[in-house]
This record gives sequence, structure tokens and C-alpha cells, in this order.
Amino acid sequence: MSTCYVIDDEEHAIDTIIGYINKYPGLNLIGSSISPLQGIEDIRNAEQVDIVFLDVDMPELSGIDVAEIISSFTSVIFTTAFPNYALQAFEKNGSDFLLKPILFERFVKSVTKVQNLIKAKSSLAIPPEKDQYFFINPGVKGKMIQLNYSDILYIEGLKNYVVIYTTDNKYITYLSMKEVEKAIPQNRFIRIHKSYIVSLNKIKSIDGNNVIMSQNSELPIGISFKDNFIEMINTKTLRSSRK
Repeated sequence: MSTCYVIDDEEHAIDTIIGYINKYPGLNLIGSSISPLQGIEDIRNAEQVDIVFLDVDMPELSGIDVAEIISSFTSVIFTTAFPNYALQAFEKNGSDFLLKPILFERFVKSVTKVQNLIKAKSSLAIPPEKDQYFFINPGVKGKMIQLNYSDILYIEGLKNYVVIYTTDNKYITYLSMKEVEKAIPQNRFIRIHKSYIVSLNKIKSIDGNNVIMSQNSELPIGISFKDNFIEMINTKTLRSSRK
């Protein structure tokens, strides 16, 4: 559940966003204000605000200035009726922007994007796991093999078993990809395809729709996994602030 707050100097604009929030599952409205200053105070005093819908052009204080204050602890979706403001606002501290009049379909797309960004950042912020390894049964009765997370390159799903590729070997174990994905630490691994989970530390490069691993294995990025993967990569990409 993502908590939301709305700041806009026009009541009807607030009503539109609130209506969409109430209509879309997984969102919870915790407040709204026509005053940017009151909004800042409410957001600071709230236990947690995940997404703020923020108008750009307001007389008391511009949305861009508000975003400078709150964007370090919440995600901002700018709203504006002026297309020329959209790019400027987005480049500042916004996760996305919505042009008024806002359509529900565009609202859903924006919220989904921001929720995925929040999820990606959250997975990277997970504290280091206590255990650095796990055991697998290679299919031989009574035999168990210890695998260190740091040694794993990627995991491939094949029918009712998986192949775990390490820096010096590969291991087959009778698990599903779903079982493996649930068990491994999300701050170390990410699923890029229905058949592949890769170690983030072992990615050498990204070439179009393919991931090149440290030992030059080339793995495809699945369409349904691409957005989440690219959003996660973007959170770790160095970018120049120069214009």
C-alpha cells in the first residue's frame, strides 16, 4: 500500500486526484492541501508519505521549490496544465509528471512507474544479509552443496529444475524459479527474464536487450521484466548535472 498526499491550489484539481487515488487499488490518501506550506508541514509530520502529487504553478510557493524540500524523503509526481513546465519540473526532483487534464489511464501508468522505482530503491537499501551462502541438494541422496552468493553469476530455469552458474562450475537442483527468487536476497539478485536471475555484482554491461555477465555470458532481458530492471539500473547510474 502506497500512502499519498496531494498539493494543488485548485480544489477541483485536488478532487480529481483524490478520486483517482480512491479508485486505484494499492493507494491510500493521507491528506491534501491547497497551501504548499501546509502541505510541507503535513508531510513532515506524517509517519510516511510515499507519493506526493504536486502542482507546479502555485502563487504561495512553486511546486519546484516544494520538491526541493520534500524530495529527499518522498517521491514526487508533478501535475501541471502547462507543457512548458513539465520538463523543467521533471528535471528537478520529480519521479514523473502528469499534464492536466489528467486521464485515469495516464495516472495509473505514472503511479505504477513510481511504485516500481520505490521498490527498486527499497531493495537496494536492504541491510546486508546475515548469511552469505545457502545449501542445495544436487539430486544425490544425502548430499548437500554450499554455494556462496558472491560466487553466483546467474541462475537459469529449465522446466522443473534450475541451473546455478558460478564462477567455476554449474549446479543443477530441483527447484522452481519462483522458489529460488523468493529465497535469495533481493539486493544481490534480480530477475531479468522468465528463465534468468542474475547477480547484480556480476553484470559486466548492458547491450540493448541483453545483459553481458562478467564471464561474457549473454542473457536476454524479457519484455515483462525490462522496466523493473532498467529502473533499478537507473538508480545506480552516475549522471552529470551539467546542462
